[in-house]
Amino acid sequence: MRSRKNVVWRIIHTSAEMRILIYFVLFALLILTYTIIFHGLYPQLEGKTVDWAQSVLFVIQTITTTGSLLTYHSDTMVLFASIMMLSGVIMIFMVIPLILTPYLVAVLRSAPARRTPHALFHHTVIIGDGELSRALVESLSLSEKEVLIVEDDEKEARELALKHRRRAFVIWGDYDDPQTWEQAWIKNADFVIVCENERTTASIILGIRPLTPARIISIVDKISFDRYLQYAGAEFVLSPKQVTGRILARHAVLNPGGDTEPAIPGLDRLTINGQEFPEKNLRLIHIPVMPESRAAGKRLGELNLFGQYGIIVPFIWKAGRFVPRPEPSETIDATTSFFLFGRADAIRRAVHEELEIDKERIGHAVIAGFGDVGSAAYTEMMASGISCVVVDSKKYDVNEVVGNAEDEAILREARIGEARFCIVALNDDDVNIFTTLMARNLNPGIRILARANEPPSVEKLYRAGADYVALLPRIGGQTVGRIVLADTVTVLVDLPDGEMVVLKQIRHPTKQTVRSVMGKSGVRFLGIEAPDRVTVSPPGTEKLRKGDSVIVAGSTEQLKKFIRLF
Repeated sequence: MRSRKNVVWRIIHTSAEMRILIYFVLFALLILTYTIIFHGLYPQLEGKTVDWAQSVLFVIQTITTTGSLLTYHSDTMVLFASIMMLSGVIMIFMVIPLILTPYLVAVLRSAPARRTPHALFHHTVIIGDGELSRALVESLSLSEKEVLIVEDDEKEARELALKHRRRAFVIWGDYDDPQTWEQAWIKNADFVIVCENERTTASIILGIRPLTPARIISIVDKISFDRYLQYAGAEFVLSPKQVTGRILARHAVLNPGGDTEPAIPGLDRLTINGQEFPEKNLRLIHIPVMPESRAAGKRLGELNLFGQYGIIVPFIWKAGRFVPRPEPSETIDATTSFFLFGRADAIRRAVHEELEIDKERIGHAVIAGFGDVGSAAYTEMMASGISCVVVDSKKYDVNEVVGNAEDEAILREARIGEARFCIVALNDDDVNIFTTLMARNLNPGIRILARANEPPSVEKLYRAGADYVALLPRIGGQTVGRIVLADTVTVLVDLPDGEMVVLKQIRHPTKQTVRSVMGKSGVRFLGIEAPDRVTVSPPGTEKLRKGDSVIVAGSTEQLKKFIRLF
């Protein structure tokens, strides 16, 4: 008997649901007791009849201290009403915070989901948390396919569920538990993207490879591990640091060529040197303006690039500011860099005649930091014929000044005052910000390309004087997004404020015109490419046909509407 009482007491003492149930039962009994007493006492003391409904109403109004329409004058009724009010205050304003609030907090902090609400098919599974996976979810929002994030840390999974509740499913599970992958419907997935450290990634890939036909993409810190992860079963192994370094260099160098990296869809459209790609096909390249070039000092309208070469400048960067629709009156100077869109042969001719200068006049580049980002930028710059001076605290077998990039004397030794470019590629955002400030002050005319690891640092780097900032996790997410979205659209360029330039092939007959598609979706047409015609900046009356490759720019929502039309 004693043991049974102990069990009952432990249940009552440890169960929040039981305590709340007891509380409401006692509260209901208290109201019932007061109602019975009031129903019998009020007619005797006040000389007025009262029914049961009025009695219940009076008790509830008095307990909740909202006041009652029934009047009373006797001292006994005043005392009884006061007792009811006092007990109501104790029950509502003291017991609820002590009993109910902790339970509600516990409910709100309940464990994240272990499974999705329904079966998933042809979805993308992202494994791991971090800024890169968040950037990846943003990139994949262009697709209508479902996205699922798997996280093995309970707290992180809960936060992810709150952050992505409208854009992705989130489940919590142990990476080594086969049930986790069963609940992630990994057997039905099209892509699996692993965003963990190399050791964890290898273990995950070896565990899931027999379970799914999905294409596995591994995002790693060091690209040197690629052959091991490919052996484990990854189809793609990508390093955001390597990609970021190359992008920083390509925002500096005048040569718009380089490796096309054909394995990543869309990158072949960003060069005019690819021999395997037809010269008349449309390209979109980014190229800076050198102060010694013919274009410098002119207005955009004066160049008349469309009239002379049949190419357009849909966007420009100027002094660290992105201009989505540059006006003809925009003045071109050394802080300007163009996005040129048109046929490859036409762009090549325009670059040669309007933008190229002798390589001897370009000068050298200072690369602050020689880790994975800096070394990738160094390789790209050297391949473009630009000499580099590396600044790093470690000694490498390159032309280098050993020391701290935040040291003014070290930067002067690297001839920062004579340099044309400075690529700031250290692993610490605060160091990058201060190095950018120093470089800009030591050489006001230098072009500064900087790396950022965290989103809040991007705006600070621009304010410090950077001409272009590459957010490393976003670059990684966008690169992977190109691969995953390839069946829907080919992403050419990710622009600021969530806009993109994409290529979409029309696979079905249509009666749409350029104007009707723009009206329905809001996208901006850049060009149309077909076997029998190539059109830059097509007129609104241009009819779209099956087989056309259409290149447009727009926000995520605009592009979603555009994709649905075809």
